[in-house]
Amino acid sequence: MDPGHLIATYVVLLYAFLAPLVLFGIFVLFDLLGRSSSNGRRSKAVPSLWEKDPALWTVRDIAVFRDHI
Repeated sequence: MDPGHLIATYVVLLYAFLAPLVLFGIFVLFDLLGRSSSNGRRSKAVPSLWEKDPALWTVRDIAVFRDHI
């Protein structure tokens, strides 16, 4: 194999293995940025709703949540 094809193969393999890690890192960064900005938006009027597991919310809890966002 000549050096051009060998370099191209290595570059493709490098992108194939590192691209998911880079995309995951970007996703984590955006997730952390989103969490830090949403903490300031939470209403203090419904502190128990934020502590309650969303899987256990009732219809009333969902309505309160939607009203406060």
